[in-house]
Amino acid sequence: MKFINCYTFYFKILIRTWIIPILFLGIFVFGLYTFFLGKSLNDPTLVLIANPLILALMACYLFIGIYVTKIDEKDEIYETFSIIKNAMLYKTLAKWLLIFSSVVLFAVLFFALYLYIFFTPDFNNKTYFLSVFKYICLYWALPSFIMFLLGNLLSTWMRGRFVYLIALVIYGITIPMNYAIFRTEGNIPSKFRIDKILSLGEPNVTRIYNSLYGFSLDLIYWDKMILIVSLLAILFLLTWKKKEVISKNQLQISLLPVLLIFVATTVYAVQPFQSLTDDDGKSIRYYRQHKIKEDSSLESPVNLKKYDIKLRTKSNLSALVKIQAVNIANKDIKQLTVGLFHELHVEQIKMDDKEIKFKQKNDSLTLYFEDNAWQPNDNRVLEFKYKGLQSNLYFGNAQAVYLPNYIPWLPTEDSRPAFDIVTKYHYLHRVPHQPSERKTYKLKVDGTNKLFTNLPRNGHGNWEGVSSDGVSLFSGQLSSKVDDDVRYVYPNTWESQFKQPNNIQRYLSDVAHAMKTTLKDDTLKVPHTIYFVPNQNIADGIPHEGTWWNDDYVIWGFNQSDYPTEPFFTVDYLGDFTPQLVFARTKHLSKQDDFTFNILFANAYGRALNSTLKLPNDGTDVFIDTILGSLGDSSLDNNLDTLEINQQFNTWLRNKESLNPKSPVYKKWSSLIQHPTSQKWNILYDLLKQENSK
Repeated sequence: MKFINCYTFYFKILIRTWIIPILFLGIFVFGLYTFFLGKSLNDPTLVLIANPLILALMACYLFIGIYVTKIDEKDEIYETFSIIKNAMLYKTLAKWLLIFSSVVLFAVLFFALYLYIFFTPDFNNKTYFLSVFKYICLYWALPSFIMFLLGNLLSTWMRGRFVYLIALVIYGITIPMNYAIFRTEGNIPSKFRIDKILSLGEPNVTRIYNSLYGFSLDLIYWDKMILIVSLLAILFLLTWKKKEVISKNQLQISLLPVLLIFVATTVYAVQPFQSLTDDDGKSIRYYRQHKIKEDSSLESPVNLKKYDIKLRTKSNLSALVKIQAVNIANKDIKQLTVGLFHELHVEQIKMDDKEIKFKQKNDSLTLYFEDNAWQPNDNRVLEFKYKGLQSNLYFGNAQAVYLPNYIPWLPTEDSRPAFDIVTKYHYLHRVPHQPSERKTYKLKVDGTNKLFTNLPRNGHGNWEGVSSDGVSLFSGQLSSKVDDDVRYVYPNTWESQFKQPNNIQRYLSDVAHAMKTTLKDDTLKVPHTIYFVPNQNIADGIPHEGTWWNDDYVIWGFNQSDYPTEPFFTVDYLGDFTPQLVFARTKHLSKQDDFTFNILFANAYGRALNSTLKLPNDGTDVFIDTILGSLGDSSLDNNLDTLEINQQFNTWLRNKESLNPKSPVYKKWSSLIQHPTSQKWNILYDLLKQENSK
């Protein structure tokens, strides 16, 4: 009863003040305005990301925390509570519960407004809206309550107006935009980011919403909030003991569970995690520093035939992979090099159940077994245990999984780097790592809810089958639908784009038919599964890099900044996709990857396909100019300079024959991609020169 009376007392006091109700009303009106602004832009995710409303909420509750403590300094309030035993404890807990109640009320109110404004027949995915509620609780409600506790603690420690100056400093270094104070934004990021550590709001206010990953709701961010609350609780308990509000026994009883929570959350927080960060240039910097020249020595003497994969997706990806392999060389092998993405850190490797030595460097692993040479045609079992993945480009945690077949997330015979830096603009090119041969896979995944993969399901959490395209895994904010025997997998927030996907299938069929007819690609077809994935980093310079056309499925890639505020798959936009689809197929077929040679073909030939399909070519023409401008003499064959190839290529583009996909230039060019020679640039130059002279 004493506690309820205290709660009611402070509620009435706050209501009777003119400033607190005005603050709450102002925040509500301001929040309503930002919601309707997002509605007018047709971008529901923009409303939550970097919403200035959180700044207003944090400032408001910091002030309230100071204000309610200042109230207790008045003589009449002191006399009112002097007759109550342990009044300080009752008052404090009542104030905390009152403010927490208001924070919860705001969270529910803003979520209800969000539902009212954005929940429509075309946009109603329950998984997405549940993540919105979690986002509001994590990045709006909890920071507001923590700011109240900070204000409450500050005003308990110090009197006078000096507390407001300290509060202003604390506010500046804890808001989501604190990078402006620490001046960390735009600098080369480091592992230790003081702004990220101190920020109480969303961790990535300079990033847009990722339609595959969703909002950053990883467990580490919840852990961080609990850690801060437990730390503040410890400080309150020590303060009360010093002020003799609680006894020594009460301190010991209360402090023990809070300390346990603090220690547990601290231990968890110092572990490595995969979560989205603002470091979009990390991959570019890494591969600029670790550039490896390809040569024949990268060819593997071993064939990896059968994979038994066990994955666990929690805070990070953990993998245990057993591979049946055979020595296809004509000699004994005492060491072996295989490919594996460098962010996956290997803990142990076994051969036939015996641990062996290894060395991990960049995107390759060197296995040593000098005492047990691997003889020709001998079958052995390799076992790899590894975990990690810190990239913005690939996910492998409880929130989302994106492990496509072209990245060596499984040990592979192809030990080339996963990326290459191409052209003088330092574009990041994903080097294809599909096996392009039939292999058997058995997959078990623990920790993710709904997983899409190209393997047939074999029970709950198990998949098993044979694939010539490797294995791709997709999980996160994804939905799917089947239309005319084609399964479309796409982000929840893109639902309206797939109400009637007939035009997508018709467009793909037209492109596939034209390529099959003119380039004689007999295996080309429209697969039964198409994944639409925002899989490109905002630091990527090439729109073609996210799209992959395999025999079993298409991964149709988009930039992470893409959001369908307008229909994607219309005549106005489809022309931009055609070169991407052509490049997706040619890089799948190419073994010796010459990025510039292939990308020029994709755009020139895609331009011809667009002309045939009566689609616009504006974006294609611009990108061709960009690629030609990036050519350097070192990219070309001997005795050929950049100016010569540019002149012949531009002359060819002005020729009407360049808009004919049946032109012999494209047939020969495509053949050079599939069967490259050291003189391919010279052959192309002579071919263009011959056609231009007609």
